[in-house]
Amino acid sequence: MNWSIFLAAAGSASVEFLETAAIAYAIARSGYRREAIWGTVAGLTVVAVAAIALGSSLQLIPLYLLQIIIGSLLVWFGWGWVKKSVLRQAKGKRAGWMSDDPLEAEGILIETEPENFSPLNFMIMAKSAALEGLEVAIIVTTLGLASAAWKEAISATFLALVFSIGLVTLLHQYLLKLPEVLIKLGAGILLMALGTFWLGEGLNFEWPFEEFAILILVSLYSLAATVAIYILKKSQTISETKVPG
Repeated sequence: MNWSIFLAAAGSASVEFLETAAIAYAIARSGYRREAIWGTVAGLTVVAVAAIALGSSLQLIPLYLLQIIIGSLLVWFGWGWVKKSVLRQAKGKRAGWMSDDPLEAEGILIETEPENFSPLNFMIMAKSAALEGLEVAIIVTTLGLASAAWKEAISATFLALVFSIGLVTLLHQYLLKLPEVLIKLGAGILLMALGTFWLGEGLNFEWPFEEFAILILVSLYSLAATVAIYILKKSQTISETKVPG
């Protein structure tokens, strides 16, 4: 069992699927249940088909070049997630979709006139699901290609999808208790560590301790994130307590 791949895929997919499920729940709660369900299915299906095609074509690329591409992609994704999460954690903010009205927080405007079926709301939901699913598809595909641990990557993604749907539809009152910022921060750190490792592999860098170097990279990135949060919190406290003149 490749736990690093499983945890990276599960953490990454959970954050994106939870956001999709929260938006779908908000649209369904507004009276457009069919649009929310079928829009989500359509958006994720399109992305899944594209991911299968992407995975098949990427397998034709030489291994060292594939490792460089995958490593760069994961570092890029991971850095974006870590940066956003560090800033949110330091400021005590949460993601917009964790609010009472995720549609308003995310700037999503839906059609409110009662209709038999709203094509506009269907397209809005399909687009939202596709955008979030695209990140999941890219990350999971690259994780599977680089490690050959497709079983762990796909099973973790499926479990994350089931977990997200269940949490939002059955236990939505507990959703606000979920530490989504820390989950995204942890997933981002793991993606950066795996990306750095595979980027080094593609560039023929000899990692000390071989695959255990991933744990060292996770520790270093975690330490850097913790220090960054501490410094940002401290500077914010100083600026708030500073008396002018």
